[in-house]
Amino acid sequence: MSQTQLRSSVLPRLRASSGFALSIPQTILRGILHLLPTRIKSFLYDLAARTSSTSGHQLYHNIFRLPFGLVLKTSQGPSPVEASALRLIASLRGINTPVLIDSVSTAHKTFLLTTWVAGDCCSDIWDDLTPLDKSTIVEQLRELLRAMREQTATLSHPICNASGSAIEDPRVPWLHKAPRVFSSCREFLEEVWIGLDFPRNRDTLRPLVRPLIDRIDIPIVFCHGDLLPKNVILPGGLEKWRQGRSTVCLIDWECAGWMPLSWEALKATWLSLDLDDEWLRMMKEVFQECSAELDADWQWRSRSRIAIV
Repeated sequence: MSQTQLRSSVLPRLRASSGFALSIPQTILRGILHLLPTRIKSFLYDLAARTSSTSGHQLYHNIFRLPFGLVLKTSQGPSPVEASALRLIASLRGINTPVLIDSVSTAHKTFLLTTWVAGDCCSDIWDDLTPLDKSTIVEQLRELLRAMREQTATLSHPICNASGSAIEDPRVPWLHKAPRVFSSCREFLEEVWIGLDFPRNRDTLRPLVRPLIDRIDIPIVFCHGDLLPKNVILPGGLEKWRQGRSTVCLIDWECAGWMPLSWEALKATWLSLDLDDEWLRMMKEVFQECSAELDADWQWRSRSRIAIV
């Protein structure tokens, strides 16, 4: 399959981008920040985080609301993944995300400054969502992810995180001691579904999973990597979203990377422990093209006796 055929087969049409525009103050601030050296910006961000915390605007241990519709996120050590992801997404159409204002890393800390997406987080309002709401979320996520896949699909990109570095992900914790970049989908998927040659799995799971690993035509696409209700925002709030005034927005891109096509589906469902789990059922609708991989992953997680911890 050629690159042109690959791209056209993933999504026939793209709609125009519905991303968020910067306000004038945000635009001015971004321009100023880009002129400042790392040392000064690190000092200013530390001060902003402390001020936000003492004024009651600390949302989480590392997330701070700031004026001008901004939010500051901190992490330990140099961590360029999320900033790299947001820069790439900004070049695509049809993907709703926060807008990156600035990012700076030191040896000990990373600061990520983005726009704040006002709205309702799906995990916070899950019990208020109607069946129609959930069906609409499925449709909008499917459209968003298809747009992202269509614009990034390739057969030749290394398997790596958004910044081009080694894969470190909670779904494959056995890689934490020796994270690395993978040269092929096959090489990576062998680390996703390990233990197939164990005697208890050789005649059961191996015939089911191995053909999916050995495929040679698996597209590599850019993935969010943490598609869970806590990272899906309804901009403007539930009622405005129901009125069709916004579409879903994905936040928290720190797990993003260039991954096999099925990875987004596997990560979106890896915490589901029951076949009747509502999110699992919804994700099967979102990722209809990955039904074989989702079924195989469920069997592997249920029967391999290999714990993901």
